[in-house]
Amino acid sequence: MRRRFAIAAALSAAACFTPVFAAGKPWWSHAVIYEIYLRSYQDSNGDGVGDLNGVTRRLDYLKRLGVDAIWLTPFYPSPNADFGYDVSNYTDVTPEYGTIADWDRLVHEADKKGIRVLVDLVLNHSSEQHPWFKESRASTGNPKRDWYIWRDGRAAGEPPTNWLSIFGGPAWTRDVRTNQWYYHIFMPQQPDLNWASPGLRAAMHGVVRFWLDHGACGFRLDATPYLFEDLAFRDDPDPKAGPPAWIKPYNAGRAENHEVLRDLRAIVDAYPGDRVLLGESATATIEDLASVYGAHHDEINLPMDFLFGNLNKLDASVFKRQVDDAEQKLAGEPPVFFFSSHDHSRQWSSFGDGVRNDQIAKLTAALTLAPRGTALIYYGEEIGMRDMPDAELNGAPLGRNRPRADDRDKARTPMQWTAEARAGFTTGTPWLPVQSSASIYNAARESADPDSIFRWYEDMIRLRRENTSFAIGDYTPLEAGNSKVFAFARTAADGSGALVVLNMSGLEEQVSLSGWPGAAPVVRNVLMASPAAIAPKAQDFRIAGFGVLIVSFDCAIFHRRGLRVSSVCAR
Repeated sequence: MRRRFAIAAALSAAACFTPVFAAGKPWWSHAVIYEIYLRSYQDSNGDGVGDLNGVTRRLDYLKRLGVDAIWLTPFYPSPNADFGYDVSNYTDVTPEYGTIADWDRLVHEADKKGIRVLVDLVLNHSSEQHPWFKESRASTGNPKRDWYIWRDGRAAGEPPTNWLSIFGGPAWTRDVRTNQWYYHIFMPQQPDLNWASPGLRAAMHGVVRFWLDHGACGFRLDATPYLFEDLAFRDDPDPKAGPPAWIKPYNAGRAENHEVLRDLRAIVDAYPGDRVLLGESATATIEDLASVYGAHHDEINLPMDFLFGNLNKLDASVFKRQVDDAEQKLAGEPPVFFFSSHDHSRQWSSFGDGVRNDQIAKLTAALTLAPRGTALIYYGEEIGMRDMPDAELNGAPLGRNRPRADDRDKARTPMQWTAEARAGFTTGTPWLPVQSSASIYNAARESADPDSIFRWYEDMIRLRRENTSFAIGDYTPLEAGNSKVFAFARTAADGSGALVVLNMSGLEEQVSLSGWPGAAPVVRNVLMASPAAIAPKAQDFRIAGFGVLIVSFDCAIFHRRGLRVSSVCAR
């Protein structure tokens, strides 16, 4: 036990190194974070299920791609009603994913490659099989009764309120042991924790410290809007109308959440290494999103921008508005842009037109990686993985490794490493079938193809890291003179920078740039372009259908943040 504690202490001190850019910004403010759906990434023991040792095996790949951190979906013991998001033990690793020692080894090896590891912390609810809930439901007088939300029902066997679950159906389940109802905004197997309980709060703080002591460089906080409910438990006037269940005012985005998030931030900030909170922070407005950072910048470091991430149509005007809002209305905090995730369709499928999906994949990559802020990548996004077609998914069997079907399984299929039958994911039978597209879209082939989606991601991430304008530069909104084209600049302190032009139309489009906060700059070189292009010689030029054009410029006279910044342009 002493040796394990010593190892954990060493990991806590060393694993979250703190390199920063010259501007002094923490790593997470301009990071690329790679989400790994652990079950589907890499199986190391042939049981058909991905695991921690599989991730360790693929660290060289992640290092080459250039990501700053990886976020692992839950690996706790779980009955798998929601594949790990129903936690039955917060401070252990389920055997199908490995052991605590495997976790420690992953953190140690990732640290050597400059990659941080984030734990997916399920804050809002546990499994009904968690010992806490078993105690809570035992009797109304149990000391852990208030660790969950229990209410008397109404007459005629009706639940306490008419609220609906995000997953459908009532948000309450009656428990026959005490004839009271417990609340769950997700599945009945996922009872909500009661963060108003001092005992529960202290226990969860202990969970946070446990993983920080074991080298976690931070947490992706699951379901952060739902930690509190309307204290009066009022009925929704029309639960099937108005905002969807995930942003209803009675059980989402409550003011009480802020205290919990401040407490968590204080714990994380007390550890060395600029550890971070990445939040699943769905909001109805950009103002609501701004509030999640905290009135004093002391809550979630990186709340995910679902206003951007839920978009599924290429509309330049809409994307410009969302990115401009994120830049102008978040008090200078880093926005967090993403598309694909374990809960979202893959962007290759969401945005593709069925003909030029690969080119569109490069365009959507630029949408998340070129603006200021933090970008999230979902495993396989970088090789053009798609949603599994219904014809393939519907025939996938159920069994020990796949106890139930989920409509999100289409975006959770095994990582496509090679063109082989099992795609290099496993030597056994994969828990979900490998997609037929693996014969073409796989990491082995694409890493050797200079025109592949993978190489585009690799180059984009390198540009973010090595080009000062992208690493620490400002975002400058521009007007493209065309509603189908989104244009902006990334600008360094000396006025030099890069122009980014994204055509969201399948046709060649005319661009007439304006909106520079001073003289238009002198364009120099193409940094990246797809399809291949030359640097425009003026502010008026044409761009190919679904084209991406990123070009450098030397300098201009800008008025930035109230200051007049000038530099001498080499002509």
